[in-house]
Amino acid sequence: MIYEDSKFRKMVMMRERLDGEFVLDAHTHIGERSLIYHIPDSSAADLVCEMDRIGVDKAITFSFAGITSDFVFGNDICASAVNAYPDRFIGFALVNPHYHTEIQKELERCREMGLRGIKLIADYQRYPVEGPGLFPAYEYAHENSWMILSHNWGPPAFLDKLATTFSNACFIIGHYPGPADIYSEVIRKHDNVYQCTCAALNFGDIEALVDSTPSDKIVFGSDMPDLPLMFSLAPILYARISDDIKRAIIGLNAKAMIERWPGK
Repeated sequence: MIYEDSKFRKMVMMRERLDGEFVLDAHTHIGERSLIYHIPDSSAADLVCEMDRIGVDKAITFSFAGITSDFVFGNDICASAVNAYPDRFIGFALVNPHYHTEIQKELERCREMGLRGIKLIADYQRYPVEGPGLFPAYEYAHENSWMILSHNWGPPAFLDKLATTFSNACFIIGHYPGPADIYSEVIRKHDNVYQCTCAALNFGDIEALVDSTPSDKIVFGSDMPDLPLMFSLAPILYARISDDIKRAIIGLNAKAMIERWPGK
């Protein structure tokens, strides 16, 4: 049977590193300076240490500081991590829609520092997800073939419109939307929309996601160090799905996504 014979299930039960497999975490944070709560073990070296312990090859990362405080300062932290570990981190720039007139300039600065995508989190910034202040970010991503990961994309119809209008950008749904999986039809309709597994932590969540969403459009995300890396990875490794699908979700899908939207 798929479950009992799973290589990944056996590896995690034996606490083995995922050696021989490509693993990419598409949702991590970096830097301890958050106005929301204390985040320990959040430096670039801390994240790499944990990635090495589990066997994670690469991670998409973005700053904590840029969420509710200084996005320029936060983006500098992210760029420093990318420069220190260029083979391990793919950096995304954080922007704040309340400073929408500065978004294009900041994204250009971040591109020059080596960042390759955008992280949006309007909910935490007390700004409407569908508000006009975020459109400069969509336009920049469209013009430069960038990826955008958002904490929340709002109604499916809104994401559908964005994916159509800004078709050269890649839109990543930052969190598992729950059993209802409200974005499944949008994901099926558009080649440039992906679903992240971040916070799919309950029994059956991964199986439900695979049932409703094309498995090649699902990418692993942990929320590390906000959540422990293995806490988010284990539900995939234990899931009652084939090892080929697990292998795609934990790394190969994200690898293909990044190769298609490398950023100019």
